[in-house]
Amino acid sequence: MRRKEYCRFALFVICAWIVIYFVYVMFFADIGYSESQKVLISRLHPRINANFSNGDSALQTLLAAMKSKSPGAGEMGSPVIIQSSLQSEVKARFKENQFNVVASERISLNRTLPDYRSSACRSIKYEKISLKTSVVIVFHNEAWSTLMRTVQSVINRSSVDYLEEIILVDDASEKDELIALVESFLKTIPVAHTLIRLPQRSGLIVGRVRGAEIAKGDVLTFLDAHVEVTDGWLEPLLSRISEDRTRVVAPVIDVISDDTFQYVTAAESTWGGFSWTMNFRWYQASAREQKRRGKNKTTPIRTPTIAGGLFSIDRKYFFDIGAYDEGMRIWGGENLEISFRVWMCGGTLEINPCSHVGHVFRKQTPYTFEGGTSNVIYGNARRTAEVWMDEYKEFYYKMTPSAMFAPLGNISDRIALRKRLGCKSFKWYLKNIYPESNIPPTYYSIGYIKNEKNDLCLDTMGRKASGSPALLTCHNSGGNQVLFMKMC
Repeated sequence: MRRKEYCRFALFVICAWIVIYFVYVMFFADIGYSESQKVLISRLHPRINANFSNGDSALQTLLAAMKSKSPGAGEMGSPVIIQSSLQSEVKARFKENQFNVVASERISLNRTLPDYRSSACRSIKYEKISLKTSVVIVFHNEAWSTLMRTVQSVINRSSVDYLEEIILVDDASEKDELIALVESFLKTIPVAHTLIRLPQRSGLIVGRVRGAEIAKGDVLTFLDAHVEVTDGWLEPLLSRISEDRTRVVAPVIDVISDDTFQYVTAAESTWGGFSWTMNFRWYQASAREQKRRGKNKTTPIRTPTIAGGLFSIDRKYFFDIGAYDEGMRIWGGENLEISFRVWMCGGTLEINPCSHVGHVFRKQTPYTFEGGTSNVIYGNARRTAEVWMDEYKEFYYKMTPSAMFAPLGNISDRIALRKRLGCKSFKWYLKNIYPESNIPPTYYSIGYIKNEKNDLCLDTMGRKASGSPALLTCHNSGGNQVLFMKMC
């Protein structure tokens, strides 16, 4: 009898331990989360008191809180002011992405923004658009908050009639927590989407081409990973392309502060140009272009170049004219290359004043480039100069002599592309598209004015045309000591 009772007691103890173990596993064991996920969830947002007991539930709770439409920091594009007690964290984390990550994480993914369009733009009815777009976003170690707010703003402010899909291209990000959040976030969105992972760091240029290759939309819309689109942003872009598939159309790119994330509208009368050093620049659109547009301020601006981060292009046309130059590395210069190519090969570049997209403008890149940043950017610019600028490439080399030593790579396929497309000369581009450029279509020579005996060169000192130059020691680095003699 005692033996029987002992067996019953032993069986009871065993069962009790099984139940205790089961409860522990189900409710306390944190199954399904890596350490990086746990750290992420515990620190991401002050409204989250995470527990790790139910699969992806904590991540989903986080996303739900961040997608809340209740009033919060930064609403209607207002600045986010961080209290003084957190300034050390702001400073420490700024270098992660070269913007205020702490401020960004306090803004809802559903941040509200005013309708920045003019009354004339708002009155336009778009009834004949039959195109749908694939939105392609490439990211590498992007801040999770800006990336997801980019995607969420596209979802919130794009008509389902025109949005085919969203394609995210992960350019070999190294942040485990970012990957975990992106995967969970994509499960919540009501839009067709694809996530591509590149096996090794390939850069924005290659990443965009990989995304474009699988796109199903009639139009490709490329966006950077730290933007916010606004009301009515998409229709003006698609409408212009539906009328002429050789149009490449960009929105007005507004400024989102890298410090406070305040949304500041840009002037609608600016266009893109470039300097002798092959750097993109914003300028006031010329009087010639303003005259062509007339009094209707909804008329798109024909721009010599585009910034490159945000634009729409017919998908088939994109590949017909050579997509991107995949011989370029990582990032930089691809916008000038595609700008010259579109104009010289029969297309048109426009900025549509009825489309506004905000962009976080950083003062420097947070990323390292293999071989050095300058080497990569000079190499990309050199490929553009050698293929598209004809004899005018000398302006670039005189201004930036070190670019001559940057790796060029094989450009034979791009030269063949230009020949196959029957593209015009760069002189034609300067005369007809950008006569306002500082590079004169007709010039006698370019170089230095030098006193050989004293090794002194005439230097503009960065002054305007009406200013007086000075004599300084020759530095042989181009810049302010490069002068040209123009033919009358």
